[in-house]
Amino acid sequence: MPPLIQQCDYHMHSTASDGVLSPAALMALAAERGLQELALTDHDTFDGLDEASAAAAEQGIKLLPGMEFSCVWLGVTIHLVALWPRGLNEAARELADIQRKARWSRATRIIEKLQRAGVALALDAVTVYSAGGVPGRPHFAEAMVQAGYVTDHSQAFRKWLGAGKLGDIKSQWLELADAIARLRAAGAFVVLAHPQHYKLTRSKRRRLVMAFAAAGGQGLEVVSGQQDPQQTASLVSLAQELGLQASWGSDFHGAGPACHAPGHYAVLPEVCRPLSEYFHAAGIAT
Repeated sequence: MPPLIQQCDYHMHSTASDGVLSPAALMALAAERGLQELALTDHDTFDGLDEASAAAAEQGIKLLPGMEFSCVWLGVTIHLVALWPRGLNEAARELADIQRKARWSRATRIIEKLQRAGVALALDAVTVYSAGGVPGRPHFAEAMVQAGYVTDHSQAFRKWLGAGKLGDIKSQWLELADAIARLRAAGAFVVLAHPQHYKLTRSKRRRLVMAFAAAGGQGLEVVSGQQDPQQTASLVSLAQELGLQASWGSDFHGAGPACHAPGHYAVLPEVCRPLSEYFHAAGIAT
């Protein structure tokens, strides 16, 4: 296990989406590693939060309700880390329902395309690997491995599920500006997730961050897992230029040798402070 670097982590996943640990097991691991403040940000769902909240309370961890919210900007799928420092409300749950329906529609279309191509999987067989929740492409990959259509996840993505392949179905997500407006109206603090991970030129990435800020975005994920210190410095500078609060996280999923453990990511510049401090100073925390 890599050494602990930080005690706060605002971007982690559980089996409620595409992580490998249950919400309770994730909280136990976070406690074992000495984390004090974190957010569970499963993709487009709050399904793991009740379990995580109970486990976090037992472990003495401050847990922020969150979700990694999918949207689009200029045809590119973008992820927003949405955090609810005052707790969830009905408007937040309605947004999660919109995302859930979009994901189920996508899963159904993936199954239909695979079946027409001779991959005889049923949707029920795939949801076994998503704990009954909405399956994503990693769950389809696991189902294909278990059914003998491919030897491993890598082959599933190379042949069937990766970018440009038959199973690469795009969901009908909200546009970036609309997503930000709806999230903020629902009480969320909205962060642009892992800006360095999108396949954009440097100038287009800057345009994305500027569009995010102009639409009312509030935070920028200046560190995601391990990254070049120059990338971090550049993102911190951009956040300060545009008046965005710095956020960070491991983007923990728990699979593979490249996985970053909770709390394990590049060292943060001194200007970065825990989000709870910012929320209290801004008067937006419970």
